[in-house]
Amino acid sequence: MGLFDRFRNRHQGSVPQQSDQTDLQRDKLIRCFDQSGQEILIPKEEWRLRVLPGTIKTAWEDSEKLYNLLAMALQDGFAADVLDAARHLSEVEPKSTRATCVFAIALLQTDRLDEAEAVLQKHLTNNGEDGYVLTNLAKVYAARNQHEKAEATLWHALEVDPNQDNALTWYVATQRERFGSDAGIEALRRVVAIDGAWRPQLWLARAALEDHHLEQAVALYHQCLARAGEPVPADVIMQISGDLGNHGWFQDLIDLTEPIFRPEVHGLPTGNNLIKANLALGRRNAAIVILNQLNSFKRPDWRQTLDYWETQIAEAPHDQDNHHSEAN
Repeated sequence: MGLFDRFRNRHQGSVPQQSDQTDLQRDKLIRCFDQSGQEILIPKEEWRLRVLPGTIKTAWEDSEKLYNLLAMALQDGFAADVLDAARHLSEVEPKSTRATCVFAIALLQTDRLDEAEAVLQKHLTNNGEDGYVLTNLAKVYAARNQHEKAEATLWHALEVDPNQDNALTWYVATQRERFGSDAGIEALRRVVAIDGAWRPQLWLARAALEDHHLEQAVALYHQCLARAGEPVPADVIMQISGDLGNHGWFQDLIDLTEPIFRPEVHGLPTGNNLIKANLALGRRNAAIVILNQLNSFKRPDWRQTLDYWETQIAEAPHDQDNHHSEAN
C-alpha cells in the first residue's frame, strides 16, 4: 500500500491490554508500519491529508488493495475522502457485492441516502438477492427512521444469509431493546432455524457458557463447525477459542480448535488463545510449535505479542515427558 502498510487484526485478551488512556490516544491515531517493519502512529488528520490521497492513487488499479484501503478508511470516518474511489471500484466491479456495499456505505456516511438506496437496489435488480446488500439497504431505511421497513429488510437479509455477523448482531440488539434480554436468545433461535445457519450457534454457545452449560455450548460449537465449511472462518475459530478460554475451559478449547487451526488463515488471534491454553495446561512444547508457526510469517504487527509469549514460554516449566527423557 505504498509507503505504509496497515494491519487491523485484533485479538482477544490473552495478553495484558493497553491502558484506557493509551486506547483513547490511539483512537485519534492511525497505526501503520514502514517498509522496515517499524511501527508508526500518525495523527488521523495528517493521515487523511498527507497519506490517504497518495495511497488511493497507488491502489487505484488494484481492486483488492483498493477495497481493503476503502474498508479501513470508512472505519476511520473518511467517507467523504474516499467517495470517488468507492464509486470507481463499483464501476470496475459492477457485479461485486463488496464494491456495491463499500460505495453504498460511503454514500450513507455522507448523508446521500437516496443515492445509497439506488446503488443497492440496482445491484439487487441486476444480480439477485444478496444478504449483505439487503443489510445495507436496511441501514438506509434506519437512517431515514423507517424502522418497520428497516426491520423487515434486515430479517429478509438474514433469511437470505443467516451468517452475516453485522446483520445478526443488529437483529439481536433490536429484539433485546424492544422486548428485553431474553428476546435476544429467542432471536438467535429463530435465526438458527433458517436453513444453512451456523453463526447464531456461536452466540447461543456463548450464552450457554455464561450459564455454566459447557456440554450444551460444545454441542453448539460442533454444529457450527460442521456447517461453516473449510477452512473455518477466522472470526469463528477466534470466538470459540476466546470464549472457552475466558471461561477457563482450556482442554475443550484445544480439543475443538487445535485440529482445525491453520496459522496462514487464522493467524495471531486464535494462535494467541491456543498458546495461552497450552501453557495453562503445562503443554510448553505445543505452545512452542504454535509460536514458531506464527513467527514464520514475520508480521511486524504481531511482534509485541509474540515477544510476550516468548518470555512466558521461556519461564514456563518443561513438559513432564521432557524431564523423563532427559533423566534417562
